Amino acid sequence: MKHLNIFLAVLLNVLFCAIVLYFFANYSQLRPYAGSAVKEVLAGLLMLATLYANYFLLYPLIHKKHPVVYWVVVVFVCFMAGLIEMAIAWPFFKRCNAAAVELFGSFRLFLHHLIIVTARDLAFTFFPFMFRERQEQRKALEAEVQVVYRDTQMVDVVDQKSNLLMIPKDDIYYCVQEGNFTRIYTVDDRWFTRLGSMKHLVQLFGEEDFVRVSPSVLIPYQYIWSCNGSEVFLKKMPWTKEPISFILDPIKDEPVAEWIIGYLRESKAEKQVKNNPKSHKRSKPKRKPAVPPQEKIDAVLSCIQANPDCNATDITAKTAFSLSTVERCIAELRKQQLIQHVGNKRSGGYRATPPSAANTETETGTDRQ
Repeated sequence: MKHLNIFLAVLLNVLFCAIVLYFFANYSQLRPYAGSAVKEVLAGLLMLATLYANYFLLYPLIHKKHPVVYWVVVVFVCFMAGLIEMAIAWPFFKRCNAAAVELFGSFRLFLHHLIIVTARDLAFTFFPFMFRERQEQRKALEAEVQVVYRDTQMVDVVDQKSNLLMIPKDDIYYCVQEGNFTRIYTVDDRWFTRLGSMKHLVQLFGEEDFVRVSPSVLIPYQYIWSCNGSEVFLKKMPWTKEPISFILDPIKDEPVAEWIIGYLRESKAEKQVKNNPKSHKRSKPKRKPAVPPQEKIDAVLSCIQANPDCNATDITAKTAFSLSTVERCIAELRKQQLIQHVGNKRSGGYRATPPSAANTETETGTDRQ
């Protein structure tokens, strides 16, 4: 859409320039007679150059900062363009009038035409000035409205008694365009009117909270109940007998339906997470402790054999192993029934299992199997 607007703007400007050049080439009332189509077209190009130089260069850069300088510069540019145009047409102009007027008369005639040409260029240059001013005022007003809307989340509307009110954005149920007005319906069974097109309302609200299901209908996402791909249904209110529905735009129904369905899925997932947060947490499998190397297990066993009734802390001090490594070695030795715990949990320690007791326990376990 943006590229299409740029293409249309360029096309309109080219058409406008072509029309101006056509009138310059066919009507001598707009310029001094030069006797050549090329010179006449060149005169038209000079006038167009002053117009676009003012519109795109002088006005945006100088007008707001230095208004007086801006007017002086524009008059000077138009005067110079008129002077060049008169210089182009002067040889033929002088030959045509040499027999009728003297040198002083020719100069006065030249000056007279120069003033007319400069005034013409000034009028032509300032012609779009009023449109530029109105456009900038409208943009500034829209920017202020958007700032107020962003800060307050309120929308200016007119009620049925022509009173200007501000209503919260969250109270809007749906919007329908009717000619040059937009009818805004709220969740409390009221309706208001707002001057302006639906496009302006979409720019004000944004596309994150509202979706335009058709050229004349705008709906907030939060009040959408379901969508079947070609029709969207709103949530039922206490004052509605049946759910309100709107048919999607036949040209853009597929992407709009995808947006709505995607929003409904996301909101459903968010509700599930909110109602049961633990159900969506990934349960991490518990990692089994790794078996220490055999040399560390043998070192811990040797330490226990050399220091009976020692605990894990004592073994850590003597072997320089970490406490977790010693505990894993002890767990592996107890699993292999090579050591046993003696005494209570706090003051007790570990001893190597006697060979006879270890063999007896092994044989007993074999007989049980």
